[in-house]
Order: sequence, then structure tokens, then C-alpha cells
Amino acid sequence: MPIDVLETTATTASDRPYKPRGVADRLFQCDAPEVLLEGPAGTGKSRAALEKVLLYCMHWDGCRVLLMRQTRESMSESVLVTFEKKVVPEGHPILGGASRRFRQVYDFPNGSTIVVGGLDKPDKIMSTDYDLVVVFEATEISQDAWEKLTTRLRNGVLPFQQAIADCNPGASTHWLNQRANDGQMVRLLSRHEDNPELHDGRGWTRNGARYIDKLERLGGHRRERLRFGRWATAEGLVYSSWDAAVNLVESFTIPNDWRRIRVIDFGFVNPFVCQWWAIDHDGRMYMYREIYRTKQLVRDMAHAINRWDERIEATIADHDAEDRATLAAEGIETIAANKSVLPGIESVAARIRPEDDDKPRLYILSDTLVERDQELAEQKKPCGTAEELDGYAWHSAPSGKLAKDQPVKIDDHGMDAMRYAVAYVDGIGAQNLEVRIFGGGGVDLDGFDDNNDDDGLWVGR
Repeated sequence: MPIDVLETTATTASDRPYKPRGVADRLFQCDAPEVLLEGPAGTGKSRAALEKVLLYCMHWDGCRVLLMRQTRESMSESVLVTFEKKVVPEGHPILGGASRRFRQVYDFPNGSTIVVGGLDKPDKIMSTDYDLVVVFEATEISQDAWEKLTTRLRNGVLPFQQAIADCNPGASTHWLNQRANDGQMVRLLSRHEDNPELHDGRGWTRNGARYIDKLERLGGHRRERLRFGRWATAEGLVYSSWDAAVNLVESFTIPNDWRRIRVIDFGFVNPFVCQWWAIDHDGRMYMYREIYRTKQLVRDMAHAINRWDERIEATIADHDAEDRATLAAEGIETIAANKSVLPGIESVAARIRPEDDDKPRLYILSDTLVERDQELAEQKKPCGTAEELDGYAWHSAPSGKLAKDQPVKIDDHGMDAMRYAVAYVDGIGAQNLEVRIFGGGGVDLDGFDDNNDDDGLWVGR
């Protein structure tokens, strides 16, 4: 028998006791082994999941819960803010101890425990058993990771064991949507009307009207997903072979003898993107680190790049001479990128597609992002290259036909950088002479080849 949600402790929080509406109420009554808690942005899904966690931890001695995302760092300023500021009553004993950034557990006086983790540190979360697992932004994780997490549901304290995937919808082909379609998960559809901060039961609140207006201004598939909660795939995807279940892989230690390059796409209002790529002995490419930030000076981004002391073969950059000179002044030598769009797209697409051995030649590690840009996240824009891929589409001509020589120039800065990286590794335009900019103001003319074995371009930054 589910616990009455109104039994939660009503202390100083202005909106307590918590009263779930719509699908939030259904979540409290649901004891299915796997739950897909989906819906548009801002419907109160995460709040409902966290309230359920708190309720059961308070009423069942020795209950164990895991709260997680793809990376532990991404929890601190998202999920844990909601949990500590809105869900947990002020002054509750579990709030003592470490700050959110360093928090590993919340320990209850009755022996219940909430563990906080990320798949970037799997040993800390996969070595114990739980009653409840809640994965936030679940579209970020792989199906394999999800299935491994479900094997940890064996603590046996609660009368049911449950894994909850909390997410905004993604592409219609995403494994979560397919898993729910196949009946392996109970699908709970959340709506904006479920959130009392946005809708008072009769109409939109002032904050609700503003928020809905923001979502209405989104374009294409992002509006479909974040305003209406539909699993929507952008029409005319450029990289239709991209499969997060295949091309997005869990983090691993890059061997020291693999080639490493960096690529940079400049931006200020639009994101400044720096990607780190490793190339294995079979020529496969792995993006293993990424800076993706708006409103940052190039000089500051250069300092951020220089935090990693690695043996870099070359840094390939967009052509802006002033920005390249700024990097050079900070000791980062650059090669002008080959910006041929269609040849570059064709090479990237060829790498993304699995070959005869069923393995692609381009991968992105799942925890590449150095720091999530909170302003981009609040605007519901992509926060990294992997988030751009399922929305990168061909331009649609007035006739309605796709113009497959012209991608839409929106949310494509990671796509541009990835194309520069592949063009360099695959030797597109290798016969051209490129200008290299050095610190101290000098330039050098050199052949732009694939391996640079004779160019002395190993840069120890």
C-alpha cells in the first residue's frame, strides 16, 4: 500500500505539505519495476520523483536510494538544488555535512540513505544495492548502463524495488521510447498543468505564462519535445546514422600512445567550442573532452584549455585571425581548419556509420563536457556536441524539399568543430598550404597533411 503523500513533514517550506497533481500523483501510487517519467520541460517531474524518494526514506528504516545523472558534477547545480531547497524541510538533519558539490550521501536518523552519483564514477554506485534508483536526464545514459543499474535493485527493504527514468523526450528512435513502447517500462506522461508553479488549476500563473511563451518560441523538434513532450526526430537529419546506443560510449582511459588533437570553433554569444579527440591505431576517433561555453573571452578559454598538460599533435581552429592570435599569445599554436562543408559532412557521416565489423569509426565519450553552461541549459539549448546531433538537419527549401547541400545554421557549433577534426584526420584538403600562427607574432607556411610526422607539430600544452 503506497504511503499517503500528505504524511510528509510540513515544516517551514511555503509549499508544504506537498500535494502532487496529475502524473505526479500517479508516480506516488506506482510500484512498477521500471518507470519512464517523461514530459515537456518544467512540468515538475524531478520534484515529484524527489518527493517520492524523501517520503519513502522517512517512513522505511534502512531504505537505500540512488540519485544520479550521467556525470556526478551535473547533479550539484540541478537535481540537488531542487532537493535541498524545495523538497527537504529546512533544518532537516540530512542537510548537515558536506556541501552539494562534494556530497556523496544523505544519511537519515532511521538508517535510510540516499546515495548521489554519476556514471563517470561507476565503481562508487555499482558496488551496492538499492530499493529505488532515479536517473535524471535519463536520455543521456545508454541502455546498457540502465540495465546494469536495474541489477542493483535488490536491497529488499521497500515492498517494491523500482528504477525511475526522468527525462524530457528525445528522438523518437531513442532506446527509452522504444523500451516503453515494448512494454518494458510504465510510461507516465507529465504535463505543464501538473506544476502548480505554472498552472493554478484554472489557468497559467504569471510565471507559467512567461515560461510557456519561452517554450513556444523554440523551433522545430525542440518545440515539439520541450513544449508538447513529444518524442520527435528532426526532419532531414544530416547524420541520420548517429545512434547514441552505439556512438556514445562510456568513459575510459585514453592510452598514452594514441594520437591526440584539439579543434576550436570560436564564439561569444554563440558557444566557444573546444574538442579533444584521440585517434587509435586503427584510425578510429574518440572525443574525450569538450569545452562548450557562451559569453567567455578567448583569453579565458585559452587558460581553461591550458589546464590540461598533454602531448597534442595539432590544434585546428576556425579562421578568425584575431582570436587565433589571442590563442597564440597564450602558447596555443593553431592550424586553420579546412571548412569545406559537404566533403567534411560526407567524411563525418562515413565515420558515424558502422562498417563491415559493425563498428563505427567515430565515438563520443559520455562524460566529455568539462562544465555545463547553465544559461544554455535554462534556454533549453544544446549544451554540448552530443546534444546537437539529433537536431542537426538539412535546410528546407520554400518548396518543402530538403536542400542537401546546406545544413541549418542553428545550434551547430559542435558540428562545425567535429567536421574540422575529421577533415584534419582524414586529410581533406591536405594538398593546401596552411598558415600557422605562433606566439610572438610569427607565421609559418607548411603542408597540411594527415599525420604531420615531419612537421614538428607535437605541442606540449
